[in-house]
Amino acid sequence: MILETYTRVFVDANALDRNIAFYKALLSGEQTLRFAYPEVGLELAAVSSPRLSVLIIAGSPEKRAPFEATRLTIKVDKLEPFLDVLKEAGAEQLEPVQPTPVGRKTRFRHGDGLVVEYVDHAASGAP
Repeated sequence: MILETYTRVFVDANALDRNIAFYKALLSGEQTLRFAYPEVGLELAAVSSPRLSVLIIAGSPEKRAPFEATRLTIKVDKLEPFLDVLKEAGAEQLEPVQPTPVGRKTRFRHGDGLVVEYVDHAASGAP
């Protein structure tokens, strides 16, 4: 089951708090996630609302660059059922499932070229 879909926003490391505040005000949303991802030199935060959720990815331009081709992040309850559906539909898996600070992730290129990150979160990780 898809739990939430995030559009991705990329900002400098020193702009994270300002952008969290902006999206909370704009969307009447709540910060639902924040974590450091030291393995890749980034910090991430999510602001969620009923109509739009935003994943803010903060770091230096060179640290963000490898992630900027990915346009959406889709949070699912469990990755495995989606892997099968995506592959059967002709989507190309760009990386194997790998751990993150809050769960697991993988990326796919859909048939139309859209690159999407699929994530599931560990129960003890983030909400």
